[in-house]
Amino acid sequence: MTDRNVEQALRTALEHAAPNDVESVLLRCDDRKGNVIPMTNQNPEKKNRKPLRLAALAAAACLVLAIGGGSIYYNQSQTAASIVSLDVNPSIELVLNRRERVLRATPLNEDAAAVLDGMDLTGSTLDVAVNALMGSLLKNGYVDELANSILITVEDDNAARASQLESQLTETVNAVMTSSSINGAILSQVVSQDQDLQAKADEYGISLGKAQLIQQLVDQNPTLTFESLAGRTVNDLNLLLSSQGTTLTAVTSTGRASDGGYIGTEVAKNAALAHAGLTADQVTVSKVEFDMEDGRMVYEVEFWAGNVEYEYDVDAITGEIVKNRTERYTAAAGQSASIDEAAAKAAALNAFGLSEDQAEGILVIPSYDDGRFVYKVKFWTGSTEYFCAVDGAGQILKSEKEEHSSSGAAASSSTDVGLEAAKTAALKHAGLSADQVTGLTAKLDWDDGQRVYEVEFWQGSTEYEYEINADGTVRQYESEAHAAPTAITAKPGTSTSTGSSTTGTDIGESGAKAAALGAAGLTEDKVQNLYIERDWDDGRVEYEVKFLAGTTQYEYEIDGSTGSILKGENKALASGGSFISADDALAKALSHAGLDRSAIRELEMDSDLDDSTPHYSIEFKSGNLEYDYEISATDGAILKVETDN
Repeated sequence: MTDRNVEQALRTALEHAAPNDVESVLLRCDDRKGNVIPMTNQNPEKKNRKPLRLAALAAAACLVLAIGGGSIYYNQSQTAASIVSLDVNPSIELVLNRRERVLRATPLNEDAAAVLDGMDLTGSTLDVAVNALMGSLLKNGYVDELANSILITVEDDNAARASQLESQLTETVNAVMTSSSINGAILSQVVSQDQDLQAKADEYGISLGKAQLIQQLVDQNPTLTFESLAGRTVNDLNLLLSSQGTTLTAVTSTGRASDGGYIGTEVAKNAALAHAGLTADQVTVSKVEFDMEDGRMVYEVEFWAGNVEYEYDVDAITGEIVKNRTERYTAAAGQSASIDEAAAKAAALNAFGLSEDQAEGILVIPSYDDGRFVYKVKFWTGSTEYFCAVDGAGQILKSEKEEHSSSGAAASSSTDVGLEAAKTAALKHAGLSADQVTGLTAKLDWDDGQRVYEVEFWQGSTEYEYEINADGTVRQYESEAHAAPTAITAKPGTSTSTGSSTTGTDIGESGAKAAALGAAGLTEDKVQNLYIERDWDDGRVEYEVKFLAGTTQYEYEIDGSTGSILKGENKALASGGSFISADDALAKALSHAGLDRSAIRELEMDSDLDDSTPHYSIEFKSGNLEYDYEISATDGAILKVETDN
C-alpha cells in the first residue's frame, strides 16, 4: 500500500470519527513519519461514550500514522479528556488530556488571538497555562478593576473530574486577580455538549459556556436577544444577571461585577429626572437597573409623579436619553386612594388570615392598574410568598401565594440558622475566629427571593463581606485588602496631632465615643443626636463621631487603633439649637413611609444642622425598597423623599 493509499484510508476513517479535524490529524501524521509505536490492544467491550465533540477531539489526537512502517499507534497522553474555556470578551478554549496537560489552545475570536499572540501553551500544565492567559488578559487590559468578571467553563463527561477542574480553575483565577489587587467576580460552570448552542457559539465566535450563559439571560428576559449579548463582555453579562435577578442554573458566582466603567445609578436617575423636568422630592422611584437597548448597555429608570408613570432608558456610558415613555392614568370613579397604605396592608394580611407579626418583608407599593388606583402588597411567611392587589377602597382585586422549596426562593423557618450561626459560618469560611476580627455585624435580608444573612467584618486591613444562606451555607463572599497602615501625621486643620497607627487593634464604637466625649469635656447624658460611623482612610481604621450639646455641634475624626483625635471641630448653630431630636426625625420618616421601626433594616442617620436648611438625612431599607429622607431639623417637615427598588 502506498503512502497516498494509506493517507486516503486514514482520511476516510477520520471523516467518520472526527470530520472537523482531518487536516490537523494528517499534519500530525506527517510530523511523526518514521516513528513506529505499537498500538496498545484495547478491550473491545469498553466503548468510548464521550460526547461527540470530545470523541472527535480524542480521535484527532490519538491516531498517528507512521507512514514509513505502515503502523498506527495509540498515545494516551494525546487523548482529549476535557475542554476548558475562559471568557472575558476574549474567548479562549483549552483542550486537555487526562494529566491536565494542554493539547491545544484555541482563540475563538480576534480579541483572544491578541491574548494568545506568540504564546505556545502546548504541553504545559493547566495551572501554568491559566496563569499565562490571566497575565496576558491583565497586561492587555481585558481584566481590571473596572471590568472584573470572568467566566470559567468545563466540559467533561467525567462529572467528578469536571467538578474538580471547576474548583481548581476558580481558585487559580481568583489568586491571580487578588495578587493584582482586583476583587474578581468569577462565574463558573460545568456544561454538557449541546449541538444547537454549539452552532450559535461557532457563529458568534464565543465558547459553548458563554453561549449557555447568554441563553439563560435570554430565556428569562424576552426583551434581550442572543445576537445583542454575544459581543458583550462577561462583566456586562454579569451586571445584567445581578441587576435583573436572573436565576442561573448550575452556575457558581463569586464576587460582584464592577460597574465602575459606567455612570452609576444616581447619575442615570438624575438624567431621567432632568429630562422629565422633575426633582427627586417630586417622584417615587420604582426601578433603576441595567438593561440592553439596541445593542448598548443602558440604565432602565422608572418612577411616578402623581398619577403619571415615567420610563426611561439612559445610556450607561454617556448619560444620553436613549428612550422614554410617559403614561398618564385616570382613576376610575370611586377608585381614588380613599384608604392609606396601612389600611391596604391590613386588608392584604386579613385576606390570608395573617397578623402583621406573622409576616416578614412587608412591602406596599401604590400604583395604577387599568385606570384604577391600586396598592400592591407583598410579604413572606417562612418559605411562602404572598401577593395582594388592593384597590383604593380596600377591596381585594387579586391575591395569590407561592410555596417555595427549601432549595428555592426562601428557606423555611425550620432550616433558618439565625444571626449568630451565620456569623460563625462566615468566620469559619474565612479561617478566622471572632476574637481575630473587628466590626463583626450580621443582618437578615432577602436576595432574589431568598432569605440570606449579610455578614461583614474586618481582620487587620482586610474587609470581608459574606452572604450566608438561611441553611448556613456560603452563598457569596468578597474580601478586599486595603493599604497597610503607615505612620500618621496630623491632617491640616486638626486640633490634635497624632502619632503612628500600627498596632492593628480597633477601639470600636464605644472607644471612639469615649475619646470624642473626652475631647469635648462632656458626658453622654449631656449630648444628643450622637452619630458614629466606622471607615477606612489612608490605610487605617477611623471613626467619625458627631453630637449636639446645647447650641453647639461637635464633629471628631478618631484614630481607630489609638483613640487619638485626628480632627476636631465645634461650631455654634445660628438657630440656637431649637431642633427636633434625631428620634423624632426618624419617627416622621417612618410615619410617611407607613412603616414600623421593626420593619426596617440598615438604618443610617446623619445630621446637617449647620446647613442653610438644618436637616437630618435618614436612609433605610424595607422589603426590596430603599428609602432616603431629608427631614427638617426645625419643624420636622419632609424636605426630600426618594424610594429606590
